[in-house]
Amino acid sequence: MNEDGQDLLAVGGESKLEVLQRDAAVSTPEYKVIASFHIGSPITAIAWSARSKSPSRAASWFLELVVASEDKCLRRLLSSPKQQERIKLFPGGLTGHHGRINDVCFCTSETYQTHVASVGDDGFLVWNLYPRMYESEKENEENNMRLDSGPEDGDTEDEEVDQALNTDYGGGSRRRRTKVSMFYSDLNVPGRSDEAADDNEEQPVRAINYPIPFSHPLHSIAAHSSSANQFMVSDTHGTVYIIDWTKLDQEKPEGWRGHRVVELVDPRALTDHSSWGGAASWKPDDINVIGAAYGSHWCIWDTRKLHGGKPIATGMGQEYGGSRFRWSPTNTSLFAISSSSPLAGPSIKVYRTQSLDTMKELNVLPRPNRNRVRDFDWLGVAHLEDSIRAWLAIAIGRKIYFVAAGDPIPTAPDEMDY
Repeated sequence: MNEDGQDLLAVGGESKLEVLQRDAAVSTPEYKVIASFHIGSPITAIAWSARSKSPSRAASWFLELVVASEDKCLRRLLSSPKQQERIKLFPGGLTGHHGRINDVCFCTSETYQTHVASVGDDGFLVWNLYPRMYESEKENEENNMRLDSGPEDGDTEDEEVDQALNTDYGGGSRRRRTKVSMFYSDLNVPGRSDEAADDNEEQPVRAINYPIPFSHPLHSIAAHSSSANQFMVSDTHGTVYIIDWTKLDQEKPEGWRGHRVVELVDPRALTDHSSWGGAASWKPDDINVIGAAYGSHWCIWDTRKLHGGKPIATGMGQEYGGSRFRWSPTNTSLFAISSSSPLAGPSIKVYRTQSLDTMKELNVLPRPNRNRVRDFDWLGVAHLEDSIRAWLAIAIGRKIYFVAAGDPIPTAPDEMDY
C-alpha cells in the first residue's frame, strides 16, 4: 500500500470483499467498513493500486483494487465519494487464465501504474487497464520524433502543421484539451463520470494482456518501488525469477526466457520433489534481497552475491510447509511465514534478519486447534507506535486477529468478524 493508504485494509471472504479503515487515534487496530463489494466467488488474491487514497488523506478519496477469485476471473473494484462501489470484470476466454489465479500485483511505478500482473497455475499475464492511453502516449512520442526530424518526403509544411494541431499532447490548445477530456471519460478514469455504466452490474474492463509462459505453476508475484520495469515471480518447484516485462518480444523464438534478468534457485526444492510452496516476497527497503518459503524451510537471496543463484541464508520454517512469506514494510528487519497445514494449528513464525537463528512463534489460538492461517499481511503505519510494534492481520476461519509481532513479549490478539 502507498503512503496515502496506510490505514486501509482489504479483507476477502467467500463471496465479498470489504475495505476497512483504521482509527488512527487508537494504538491497537480498530476498523470500520468504508466499502463493500459482492464478488460471488471465494477470493484467492488481492492487489492495491498505488493510486488509492484513504479518506483520512484526501476529501476526494479513491479506492482501486484488483481481486482474483476461484472462478478464474479477475475483477477491478472501484469506489469514490462521487461514485459508489463498482465492479469491472476482466475479459476472459482465450485472453485470460484457465487455471487457479494465485496472486496479483499492480506495478508500483508512475510510468506503468495502470498495469497489473497476475500469476497462476497456467502462467503469467500482464494487463494494461488503459491500453488506449498507453498507445496514445506511444503515438505522441512518435509524432514528436517525426516533427523534430522535419517533414517526410511527399509531405508539405502545411500538412505537418495540420497533423501537429490534431495531435494530443495533453495540453495546449482547446482542441487538444477536448480530445483528452473525451478520451479519459471514455476510459472511466477516476474523477470522470461514466454515465453509460450501470453501477449495479459488473462492467467489463477495457484491457489487453501480454501472456508469458512458464514451465511450472507460479505462486507469487511482486513489484518493487525501486524498479519500474521488473516483476519478481516464484514457481512451485524452487525457482524465483526477476523479469523485465517491458522488453517482451513475441517475434523471437526464445520467447520470454531471453528477458529474465535473474534466476534464483533453492537446490533443496529442485531436487526434493516432495517440497511444495513457492511463497516469495521482495524486501521493501532493498531491491537486491528476496525471501521465499519452500516446503519446511525458508531461503533468502541477495542479487549482489549470486553464487550461481543459490541463497545466502536458509533455515527451518514451518514443519508442515509454509503458505505465505512476507517482509514487514514498517520494520523491514522482520519477515514472517505462515503454515499451510492445519496440523500445525494457526501458527506464524517471525524472524529478524539481525539474528536468523532466533525465531518467535505466534500461536494465535490455543492448542490443540485444527484451524489454519488462511492468509496474513503486515499493517501499514497508522499510529506512532506501529513501526515498532509491527502489527499483523491474520485471517483464521471467519475472523481476523491482530497481533503485534514486534513486541518482545507476545500479547493476546485482538479479533474481529468478517
